[in-house]
Amino acid sequence: MTFDYIERNGLLYPNIVIEDADRIEALGKYGKLRLEYLHSQKPQMYRELLITGELAEHCECIETLAFQLSEQIHHFYISQYSLPEDDFWTRASAYSTAQMIADEVVCHKLIYV
Repeated sequence: MTFDYIERNGLLYPNIVIEDADRIEALGKYGKLRLEYLHSQKPQMYRELLITGELAEHCECIETLAFQLSEQIHHFYISQYSLPEDDFWTRASAYSTAQMIADEVVCHKLIYV
């Protein structure tokens, strides 16, 4: 691969344009978490995906899988408990707990690997 370079303060930097910037901006919660994790913890993989143009596709794929897993865990947790129809706060607490559990599992299984 050949790159164009930009000189700044006597140093040459590769002129890399992110072609899928709009796709990256449109990422949801899990896609942005994956992007941030790759950038901070796996810079070599991040750079490789960025240079090959596969970064947005990778994050979108992880986001889709993460959302599906989160929904499955959330529904499973809620189905295990009989929630009273008339007690709003108990229901809200159960839904919040289910989402926290789903987020924790998704992060450990898909995002932070």
